[in-house]
Amino acid sequence: MKRHSLIIAFIFLASNYLFSNFIPSEKLELKFFGSEMCAVCKDIQEDILEHFAQKYPEKIRYSNFILENPEHFALLDRMEQFYQTPRSMPIVLFVADTFLLGDNEIKRESEDLITQYLNMEDRWVVYTDDEVDDDMFGLLSSRAAGFTFMGVLAAGLIDGVNPCAIATMIFLISYLSVKKHKRNEILAIGMSYTFAVFITYFMLGVGAFHVLNFLQSYRIVSHIIKWSAVVFAGGVALYSFKDAITYKITGKTDSISLQLPKSVKFRIRKVISGHLSTGSLITGSLIIGFLVTLLEAVCTGQVYLPTIILMTRESGLRLRGILWLLFYNLLFVLPLLIIMILAYYGLTWEKLNKFLTKNMFVMKMSIGILLAFLAIFLAVSI
Repeated sequence: MKRHSLIIAFIFLASNYLFSNFIPSEKLELKFFGSEMCAVCKDIQEDILEHFAQKYPEKIRYSNFILENPEHFALLDRMEQFYQTPRSMPIVLFVADTFLLGDNEIKRESEDLITQYLNMEDRWVVYTDDEVDDDMFGLLSSRAAGFTFMGVLAAGLIDGVNPCAIATMIFLISYLSVKKHKRNEILAIGMSYTFAVFITYFMLGVGAFHVLNFLQSYRIVSHIIKWSAVVFAGGVALYSFKDAITYKITGKTDSISLQLPKSVKFRIRKVISGHLSTGSLITGSLIIGFLVTLLEAVCTGQVYLPTIILMTRESGLRLRGILWLLFYNLLFVLPLLIIMILAYYGLTWEKLNKFLTKNMFVMKMSIGILLAFLAIFLAVSI
């Protein structure tokens, strides 16, 4: 009877390795999953895991996986199913055939667990991912990229037709008309102005992107930033809906609360008239584009900032975030380019102003819907 029990136990143990994703390993496998923006994750890696890996290089194989990478995220999902973890956690440490969940459990128990396993070579096994993960990886990548593409596409275009940006273009065209500039001059000024807007807005975005990425490496600061973005986007969305409804009822732009302050409008007009009245038109338009973009940021940033936070959340790769910024800014200046080209072919500032007034309700509602969506998505993803 005893002999039969031993045989059954042996068969059970053998089948557990032969028919599972575990295979024997020459080293103790440590697989750590965490966010690239997580300060606690970095502490665990540097103070515990890298310390053990450097101390026992002949016995330990340590791997670090970043959850911002869709392929790594897909691997974690499969390992959680295979190990039958009781819950999903953003920070997980797999040690051979067992696991620790969450930063508190890892910091409290990992050193003793690793030390114990170093003396149990019979438990040195490694999870092998034999499944073809191309479909899952492609699915996750396409969903993430698809969402970000649509989000940035909508945000860039809506920000580009923001009443703040269009109002400045109306004044610029009206000023050029009053000064009776030739069509070629209007086109040259418009292109130079738009180029300066693009470069300035892009550099503002790059600066904000890098600052946010740096600050989000601190866990508490990261949560503060994200919740602040949720509150900010949600608040601006509500004000946008209010402005849309108020304008629909009154038909007056003076009743709109989310617009450039009169003092800023005055400064913008002074900048335009001051730098186009004397000297080189091209140089003047470049200076105007730079200064006006800085002044308008108080208004256009209402859409730009939450979108940048979306980019930092989705992108573990800095290059991808910069490419999204380029795409966003190309979309932002696209309406300006179209307006200047139409002005070259005879579009007057009166027609442009009429278009803006006629579509004020739609533009305000679009901004509100976009920001409400961003606020909800950021809140869910925290």
